[in-house]
Amino acid sequence: MVKRAKLENLNQYFKKGEDFELTDAQYEKKTGAPLPKDKYYLRSKSALAKKAMELGFEIEVIEKKVIFRKN
Repeated sequence: MVKRAKLENLNQYFKKGEDFELTDAQYEKKTGAPLPKDKYYLRSKSALAKKAMELGFEIEVIEKKVIFRKN
């Protein structure tokens, strides 16, 4: 069973009324649940998406990037 995110732990960020960003690790640490894996669901249907929309925010998902550096 999937853990329910404690979205009230994000209220401090939403209350500021400013753009903010969280890594997936930060989100999980603050809410106690992992971010949904499906990008469409995360942006449109999840409890997080609904809360964000209610408060006038939209979610943008930026995928992880891998950087290769030559030795």
